[in-house]
Amino acid sequence: MKKYLPVIIITICFASLLVFLIVRNVNRGLVEIPDEHELSTEVPSQMIKICIKGEINIPGIYEIEKDSILMDLIDKAGGLTQDAGKDINLVLVLDKNMTIYIRSKNEAGGIDISDNMDAIIQKDDEKILFENKIDINTASVDALCLLPGIGEKTAQVIIAYRMENGDFKVIEDIMHVPGIKTAKFEKIKDYITVCDKD
Repeated sequence: MKKYLPVIIITICFASLLVFLIVRNVNRGLVEIPDEHELSTEVPSQMIKICIKGEINIPGIYEIEKDSILMDLIDKAGGLTQDAGKDINLVLVLDKNMTIYIRSKNEAGGIDISDNMDAIIQKDDEKILFENKIDINTASVDALCLLPGIGEKTAQVIIAYRMENGDFKVIEDIMHVPGIKTAKFEKIKDYITVCDKD
């Protein structure tokens, strides 16, 4: 063992010197640190889900980056149909829990505060400011779903009730539909109507 002691001491000294030189050069910036060791400052983008329906080629629920614009969502959903209205704010910034309904050229309906004439935007359970009220005697499932608190299942129940019992005479008649009581009626009463067929 004594025979190898000088070799071991020299090897340890050489290794220590090598480590010292590497650390010194790293501190001076002379040695590049590989990219995989660099800290990433990029914040991952937040994904949100948006429902788009109406005059869209592939309606449905899409996951898209928060703060994307409506044009990005329309592209992802296969574009607008030929019957889609043209007065749409394509740079509308999207936020979570939005439902977007693209109206047809011939369709009367509502607009929201963003002044989209041919797109109706609904966030969560917020009320939409309708230019024209929804006629509950003629409205489709998609149109009924735009009302606050009305989902697809309830909209289908409304239509089934209407088909079985005939047209609603007054808006309060909608409370005869199973699942629609006073609280839900209070949310939608300002946005619905029954039009005379005369």
